[in-house]
Amino acid sequence: MNTKMYKEFFCVVILTAIALAGAAVFAAVPEGITLEEAEPAARDPERVLARVEGHEIIERDIDQLLAAAGPQAVMMYDNEYGRRLVLEELIANRLFALSGKKQGLDDTPEFRQALDAFITNAMARAAVEEAIRDVAVSDEESRSFYDENLDTFTTPDEIRARHILIPDDETSADMVVLIMGELEEGVSFDVLAVEHSIDPTAQHGGGDLGFFTRGQMVSEFEEAAFALQEPGDISEPVRSDFGWHIIKLEEKRPSAVMPYEEVRPHIEQFLFDEKMTQRYQEELETLRQEFTVEILN
Repeated sequence: MNTKMYKEFFCVVILTAIALAGAAVFAAVPEGITLEEAEPAARDPERVLARVEGHEIIERDIDQLLAAAGPQAVMMYDNEYGRRLVLEELIANRLFALSGKKQGLDDTPEFRQALDAFITNAMARAAVEEAIRDVAVSDEESRSFYDENLDTFTTPDEIRARHILIPDDETSADMVVLIMGELEEGVSFDVLAVEHSIDPTAQHGGGDLGFFTRGQMVSEFEEAAFALQEPGDISEPVRSDFGWHIIKLEEKRPSAVMPYEEVRPHIEQFLFDEKMTQRYQEELETLRQEFTVEILN
């Protein structure tokens, strides 16, 4: 049976039993001792912890179960008292298995069907793992993919801007003249945004929209904003479906190519997944030719 599949299945069984025990692991810790303080010294993974009808349960059995169960299980149970609870459940699991064997439950149609399904899944998983075992991505392949797809790894031009949004109504013209005049007199853009803008960003950031790229704003606003050249430049009023905008450029970030080493792990994972899928499909096609498959409608 595939070891990985066995561990995954086994940890589900055992930790489900532990979960049904409620907060027993915490109740088992003596008063005044935290789980962190209960951490044991370095363990011998081969140390025998218990024997059930001659079958030995060792430290490694608990280590493997917790590792397969994930970080949360390790955090909760990898301490003296948590591991003791896991050990008790491993013992219980072995005892119930012996009881089932004694009762002949392994000879029932339901058990044989469930066992056959599990063995089939485990064998299929093992065969797939064997088929893709040597799949790897070389640095040359990764670098070549990067060089051939530089557009993918290029961040677009982006700017950070503020704006004052004025309703498009009969007062718009007078309001625009008033605000532009105050700006020429040196009144802070932030202050005027708080005082006059109807955009929610006015009250919490002085109209600051943060960084954005082309395609994120309405076209009239975007054209005017990206036309500004230097930080501090202020646009002429521009109209959109939302009203009238007065825009101030805060910062520009030019387009840049992300360094290869920064994106290399993502490229390698992408190529690895792609290779695995291709290998899987090739192996599956070979198996379809080797074995008879009938699909009955």
